[in-house]
Amino acid sequence: AKQLTNAKVIVTAGSQEKLDFCLRLGADYGINYRTEDFAKEVLAKTDGQGADVILDFVGASYWDQNLASIGTDGRWVLIGTLGGTMIEQINLRDLMQKRISLKGTLLTPRSDAYKAKLTNEFMEKVFPYFMNKKIKPIIDTVFPLTDVQHAHQYMENNQNIGKLILKMY
Repeated sequence: AKQLTNAKVIVTAGSQEKLDFCLRLGADYGINYRTEDFAKEVLAKTDGQGADVILDFVGASYWDQNLASIGTDGRWVLIGTLGGTMIEQINLRDLMQKRISLKGTLLTPRSDAYKAKLTNEFMEKVFPYFMNKKIKPIIDTVFPLTDVQHAHQYMENNQNIGKLILKMY
């Protein structure tokens, strides 16, 4: 986001270690969702305006916080449901009053043609930033395939900062 736009990046994480890591990568603000009211903090960091864009990996359990965090005319992109898929009651007027654009997306059911187009667009627009080392993949640990159970437990325990890789050979 910092390379492609002039965005102010606010991240949430559950530990100071992870927040510090994100700040070193270029995030402007970090909020610990375990110890802070992240909606209140987002509003404070945006002078009460709220976020223009929310990339939501969590889903249901963050619904109220994200709704409170997003600004008028904000765009909310639901790209994961780590915190569940069901919300008991939603007042659609809350979305309408802020004129929120809510988009849910999954890559898995998309066509191969769509995925190829997306890959080509990524290579054209983003890959040069990898080549000139302005951005880099964040790899936490490489596990041998024979240690897949340990890798999964490591992830379930929320120990990783970045991707886990299974080495196939």
